[in-house]
Order: sequence, then structure tokens, then C-alpha cells
Amino acid sequence: MKNHCTREICKLCFDIIRVGFWVPNKIWNLVAPRGFKSDSICLRCFTRIADEKSIQWDKKIKFYPVSFISHLEN
Repeated sequence: MKNHCTREICKLCFDIIRVGFWVPNKIWNLVAPRGFKSDSICLRCFTRIADEKSIQWDKKIKFYPVSFISHLEN
């Protein structure tokens, strides 16, 4: 087992991304800040920004868990 964290880190708040998600590119591009469109963003930051911009994000979102053990198996 690795002795360091290799999980994705949110590039906005620098927290570990524990719940992965997917949204259509159209929604992602409207929400993700300029300069961060190719980066990992956590669900908390994504939903906060989407709500601040009044962008509906909840209709087509898909979630997937990202446990530490599962991450090590990849």
C-alpha cells in the first residue's frame, strides 16, 4: 500500500475529492472558472459556483464515489 495520498485534489479549495461527478461539457464550461476548465474541481466548489451563477446543474449530473482504497487499486 502506498504511504502518500494520491487522490485528486480540488484546484480551488485544495481539499481531497471524495465524490466524483460528471456533468455535460456545456454545463462544465459555464461553471468552471476561466483557467480551471481542465482541472479537478470538487462537488462543493462546483455547486457553489453554479448556484452563484444561477446555472442549473442538478438535472444531468452523475455521481460516483471515490474511496481511498478504490483509488489505490487503479
